[in-house]
Amino acid sequence: MNGEPFQFAPERPGSPEARCDAEMAEALRQLCMRLCPATAAVYFLTADGRALKVSMVIDTPLSFTVIPSVPLDDPNRVGAAAYQSGKIVIRDQVAMQKAVEGDPALVQYIPFSCLIVAAPLQTVHRRFGVLILDWVPPRYPDAKQLEFIQSVANALAVKLEREVELGVSVNAPITPWFVPLCSESQEESESALTSLARPIGLRGRTAFLYQFQRLAAELSAAVQSHDIVATMQSQVVQPFGGTGVALCLTENGRLQVAGSAGFAKADLRALDGILLTPGAPEADAMSQIRPTIFTTPELHLAYPKLDRYHEGHAWMFLPLIADRRVVGCSVIVCDRHRPFEREELAVLITMLGQVGQSLQRVLGHEWEQSLAQTMQKSLLPRRLPHLKEIVTTSRYVPAMQGAGVGGDWYDMIRLSGNRIGLIIGDVEGHNIDAAGVMAQLRSGVRAYAAEGHEPACVLERSNRLLVGLDTGLFATCCCMWLDLDTGMVGIASAGHPFPVINDQDGRLTTPTLSTGPPLGVDPDATFEQADTLLEPGSLVALYTDGLLDLRHHPVERALSKLCEQLTDRRTLDLEALADELIKGASASSLRDDDLVLLLMRYEGAQPDASRRVARYSIERNDLQQVRRLRHALESLACTWQLQIDVDDLQLLVSEVVTNSLIHAQTEVDVLLRSYPGRLRVEVRDSNPRPPILAAIVGGEEAVNDEAESGRGMLIVDAVAWAWGTSPAGRGKTTWFELKAKS
Repeated sequence: MNGEPFQFAPERPGSPEARCDAEMAEALRQLCMRLCPATAAVYFLTADGRALKVSMVIDTPLSFTVIPSVPLDDPNRVGAAAYQSGKIVIRDQVAMQKAVEGDPALVQYIPFSCLIVAAPLQTVHRRFGVLILDWVPPRYPDAKQLEFIQSVANALAVKLEREVELGVSVNAPITPWFVPLCSESQEESESALTSLARPIGLRGRTAFLYQFQRLAAELSAAVQSHDIVATMQSQVVQPFGGTGVALCLTENGRLQVAGSAGFAKADLRALDGILLTPGAPEADAMSQIRPTIFTTPELHLAYPKLDRYHEGHAWMFLPLIADRRVVGCSVIVCDRHRPFEREELAVLITMLGQVGQSLQRVLGHEWEQSLAQTMQKSLLPRRLPHLKEIVTTSRYVPAMQGAGVGGDWYDMIRLSGNRIGLIIGDVEGHNIDAAGVMAQLRSGVRAYAAEGHEPACVLERSNRLLVGLDTGLFATCCCMWLDLDTGMVGIASAGHPFPVINDQDGRLTTPTLSTGPPLGVDPDATFEQADTLLEPGSLVALYTDGLLDLRHHPVERALSKLCEQLTDRRTLDLEALADELIKGASASSLRDDDLVLLLMRYEGAQPDASRRVARYSIERNDLQQVRRLRHALESLACTWQLQIDVDDLQLLVSEVVTNSLIHAQTEVDVLLRSYPGRLRVEVRDSNPRPPILAAIVGGEEAVNDEAESGRGMLIVDAVAWAWGTSPAGRGKTTWFELKAKS
């Protein structure tokens, strides 16, 4: 370590905070001396009122297994039940096993047979939390013992209430205080509690073991890099007195910030991408494989040319180890400086080893997920075609579990005779193999459709193709051919749900016919085709079973709910309707199936005012075309006799199209569709990244990649009557509407 660190003045032993701590310790000791539980702990209500957090624990061989927090909305948790009811609650081994089955993570804290008793800490005026005692092996307390537990809890609650009236804050610390069971003098007890109650650092072997257990449990559950950073902040940085952390990994001779929390943005910008050359504290900590701790003055004295790390009192530079090698550096900022004991430093570095290994694992998983999802999306249509007779939108949501890639797909292709083909399918499985089969099958279906075959024939040929590929996988598929001039539809299905069709009055008009077997099962399978007529204003929804969530709901109930949603919300804008339909499924972190939705509204032979549609295509990077587009819009507004502000129209189209050309760097399609009282403009490109709505201020504008995008979308937000952005094929659709002048 560099420099001479200074020590904080400890709290006075006679302070109200120390008295409160001593009273809690005395209550726990009384319970342990008489009842001999395996663990005894005090839990306080958190500031948000949503959970109980452990505050103090008697130091016993099993005390490191105390549950860190108890959510109040879970009645299966004994602490929550006692707090909510205001009565003693007992849970035996059978009840605890049910709790573990509901939340398997609990087995990390109760892997053995036990009995738990919780008593509320309450007075007639306040309820502070609970006392929780645990017996291993299970031992039932008798009536007198339960009465004793409640009397101790009541007495402690009265003392806590008195301290609160004196201004003492009753809150759980960052990490619980482990107090010895042995009897001590009052002065020694208060002194010991004072050292434990520091808001920084850990003391005692049990505290270290408890923190190791917490860290291991949270790191094992982490699935994304921000989970690792959050765990690092709460389980390592804050207990050791830190306020912020930047986790950095080496890449091509530079240090790249993999994640941060509580770190100054200016320091992050200065740190990200620095060259790993001698003479920088991060590089020295890595090359020398040695942790260093500085006060801010000491840091800049040791590195006079350093242009970062001015905010904060102390800085820690710690090598990040994974796979027995240095993979990066952890930079921790503290609002104070204090000496670290050798035991503490050893624990801190050991914890960082776990963090480094977990970070490497999670980043590797994120890279694999990104690769798989990129491959999946590359197999979807680049964008849906703009046509005057129909309005379309689509959604694809990958499964959250497994590889995050699967065999769901959709397609929309132009056919001969002014017809359009809508196709949706689902290959068995949620892995790379399923995605590969999907790519082959999608290509085959497109080829057979382009040859002019009807839906049933396309499915028969595709079935023979899949059988011949000998993949061992089957697939469902539905094909729907629509004549844009007449509204006539032909539909055939291979084991796939039929589209839901609502007419303009909201009535279901889907034809009834039996679906054929899935593709790839029977090489000689045949398929039926049904014909129906779409009236103008009809709404069609094609989907995969991930939308219905059939693994958790009966098919009839799920389908009925979908039909109700389409009927009740059919007048919504199609983009908003699609978002509503997938909202519940896309928000679930436990979703184990892909989800595809393809929506189409057939406009058909509407009155001329509603049939006015114009389309413009702009090649990639052709910014000059934007100027020509502005002139075309002025002419179009005159031809259509639009009752809107043409300057606003030109401004918004220019902003959105320019944003797509510059940031998406793809070709751009612009569709204008006139409705009574409003004009809708859709801009589609092939980049899935949504536009940024952000105010860019200060001197950073020149170097901020989002500056132009942010300013442009702020203009759209301010001027348009309504606007939004939605996925569309591999890319996105940014749309806005202008209201007609009254």
